[in-house]
Amino acid sequence: MAKLKKRKLRWNASESQQVVGYRIYWAEAGEVGYDSPFADLGNVTEVVLPDEVEGFSPKGDPVEFGVAAVDELGNESDLVILKAPYQFRIPSAPGDLRIEPLNEFHTKGEEPEVEKPNDSKFLIAKGGDSMTESGASSSPIDAKDETKQYFAKLYENPEI
Repeated sequence: MAKLKKRKLRWNASESQQVVGYRIYWAEAGEVGYDSPFADLGNVTEVVLPDEVEGFSPKGDPVEFGVAAVDELGNESDLVILKAPYQFRIPSAPGDLRIEPLNEFHTKGEEPEVEKPNDSKFLIAKGGDSMTESGASSSPIDAKDETKQYFAKLYENPEI
């Protein structure tokens, strides 16, 4: 089941002594009025949407709200309208979820192995230690330079 963010709609109580409750109206993708769908709320000045409004089941379009005070005879005040429409839209779910096997193995934290070149004068440095191959310089400065040259050549010509 999808999860919809709840919103609290609040208003100030009417100053009239004969008010016994409030009525909320709503309109999707249009202007709210007395002919819009509504629900009687009782004598409250806030409501949590969509949970606390019976019959309110938005379809995803922007919703405009109106609240009216109701007296003991059923007379209604002017509507106080919330003109900033709020969308009760749930995004569509992602599709085609699957798991696919890979033909490679990888250990977390492991650096991928670099294939050693045919020319044995290049160095392979792992973990910050210089390890020399035959014919390569054992100086750390030379080892860094030769390793940089190797990778530069590798990126220029990936067939090395």
